[in-house]
Amino acid sequence: MSGYKMNNLIINLFYNCTILTVDKNDSKAEAMAIFKDKIIAIGELIEVRNEIDTFKENFKRDSNKNIRLIEKNLDGACIVPGFIDSHLHAVMAIYFKTQVNLVLVKGYSELEAILNSEDSIREENEWIFGYNLMEQRFEDPGEHYFPDRYKLDEMCPNRPVIILRYDGHICSVNSIALEKIGITKDNAKEFTPDSGEIQLDAEGNPTGVFTEGATSYALENIAIPSSERFMEAAKKFTYELATFGITTCGVIIQIGETGIAGKIGSVELPFIKYILKEGVIEQDFVFYLATYKPKKINQVKRSFSKLFGEDDKYTIGGLKLWADGSFGASTSYMFEPFTDSPEGKTGFMILEKDKLYELFNESYKLGFPIACHAIGDQANRIVVDVFRDVINENKKNKLLRCRIEHASLINEKTLADAADLCLIFVSQPSFINSEYTWLEERLGPERIKYVYPFRSIIDSGIILAGASDAPIESPSVLDAFQACVTRNGFVPEQSISISEALRMFTYNGAYSLGQETIKGSLEKGKLADFVILDHNIMTQPIDKLRELKIIATYHRGKQIFPLD
Repeated sequence: MSGYKMNNLIINLFYNCTILTVDKNDSKAEAMAIFKDKIIAIGELIEVRNEIDTFKENFKRDSNKNIRLIEKNLDGACIVPGFIDSHLHAVMAIYFKTQVNLVLVKGYSELEAILNSEDSIREENEWIFGYNLMEQRFEDPGEHYFPDRYKLDEMCPNRPVIILRYDGHICSVNSIALEKIGITKDNAKEFTPDSGEIQLDAEGNPTGVFTEGATSYALENIAIPSSERFMEAAKKFTYELATFGITTCGVIIQIGETGIAGKIGSVELPFIKYILKEGVIEQDFVFYLATYKPKKINQVKRSFSKLFGEDDKYTIGGLKLWADGSFGASTSYMFEPFTDSPEGKTGFMILEKDKLYELFNESYKLGFPIACHAIGDQANRIVVDVFRDVINENKKNKLLRCRIEHASLINEKTLADAADLCLIFVSQPSFINSEYTWLEERLGPERIKYVYPFRSIIDSGIILAGASDAPIESPSVLDAFQACVTRNGFVPEQSISISEALRMFTYNGAYSLGQETIKGSLEKGKLADFVILDHNIMTQPIDKLRELKIIATYHRGKQIFPLD
């Protein structure tokens, strides 16, 4: 199959298939016609054919040109709306494709072999940067600890090494890297930011482990690839998204040093403009900008208008902030200590409540929705309270579509208050796949009842959108569907149905980005963003959802997977 070319006058008719429209009634259809980037008819085949004839007649009358009809018999396949990943980090994901992926590492001997291999092929002063390490995946339970400088020294002592944990909230460096960064026993406390930690041993020496805002000291030493290498990685990234059926993304980018990447984040905006201008990205992007200066969002919005005009493929969604950290780094802000923390750690706030209010309120008055990361139960409580205060302060203004990113651990009272405020939750179901084996040890049997509580969120009336947080997790939407429905047996009472999972990554995703009037469901007049699956997802066994095959992905009427 192939998509349209803009200079061709072609109607594509798709029939002999099950079409799940994900409209307000969850209607089904058996045929759909598209012209250029829009759906012009959808419904029963005979009705669609009649609408095609009318469309062709009207077009001939108005333009004196004929339209060719191409019919595509899908042999019983299933069409669903294009998938929407409402929260990912595009520049980080692209950059990581030029580095060392440790996602499959299952022990320290395997990690050592990888580091030795990388050491043998790199230039003399080149750093090794490995990402996506998760120590809880190691086969030996005795190795379920994140490496410090001493462990890394054992494996690779003569070249600077940075290892970033899979959640992106904690990293470790070896001694030679720590020396190059310039942090010592004498100045470690001076360098420690309010929003992070430089871990010290009993004698006050840096262990090489950095959390949250402190990770920027390590990450700013990572070499930036050439524009050619970055462009090649961008092409791989956009095609990977297409293979997963993704047609729209909510993209988190830094516009300065605000954010987990620190100074390296200051190049994110120039990089993203570069790849968009070159036309290599096949998806629509809606950007949430990480900054402590919300007025800068207007500057970025104006620069996008100059570059792309009124093109709605690349738009500004709002402000992105972080309230706390992660479960994996034990930095999410909790009411009670982590169960496995002998020191009684409860995590911490990256931004205190007063600062959150100041930034939320400024952004709200400027008309920019806020998307705020909150994982721990106390962080979610604080964020909901701040949203309440800001919304009340701005009652005369239009109610903005504000979001809580992750909303990972949230009690019933906080959930009810969030629903009253019409907040949107953007969650990452694949976190369950990565974390379910160790969450109970970290949080205890009572708190895990409220972890990734998808059933409770939907039942409360909150719009729940789906995302991957790539490169933290794979952007595979089918993997996410299976996590939503089966949860790997983790707190099964919080499972949701296949249709609810599909809506998370289609209509609700569009709603969370303010674009549900043009995409997110398959309806006449909407964009022709859709995915063709080999079988009807609604009849697929729930333990085999990830085994569905994506036959093709269409974005604005153009086939972007597979390539011709």
